[in-house]
Amino acid sequence: MLQAYPRLPGEIPYWLNLAGQEVFRFPKSPIIFIYPVAQSLFLPLFWLLSSRWIKKPDSPGAGAELTEILTGLKKELVLLLMIFFNLIFIHIQRSLIWLAHGLGPGVNKIYFFSLIIIIFLLIPYYRFRRSLILRMN
Repeated sequence: MLQAYPRLPGEIPYWLNLAGQEVFRFPKSPIIFIYPVAQSLFLPLFWLLSSRWIKKPDSPGAGAELTEILTGLKKELVLLLMIFFNLIFIHIQRSLIWLAHGLGPGVNKIYFFSLIIIIFLLIPYYRFRRSLILRMN
């Protein structure tokens, strides 16, 4: 966003409407940096909050090796979630920049909702892998 901001036109969109309504444009201002700031704050906050869940014992009475495997699985889930949330932030910022320059219609709804669906699918993915690990041990 730092690189794109000086090259943005005088009026830019600050919000992308997923319902297909007209996008309102406003004079260019540093408010556009709310997206990268939110992204920068969200990821460490998400990691801090999830680290409590990662450290929480998964199976009471499990051996050290099983506990380590389950902890690794939790870390994998958290990192995957962070990647997909980051992709959502990046897509929104890219869409705003392209829309400001008239290079695109805004959010690619298929891509955007695919990312959200993948985030929701990561929960059963984690539970399935966890149950397999527990059955094998």
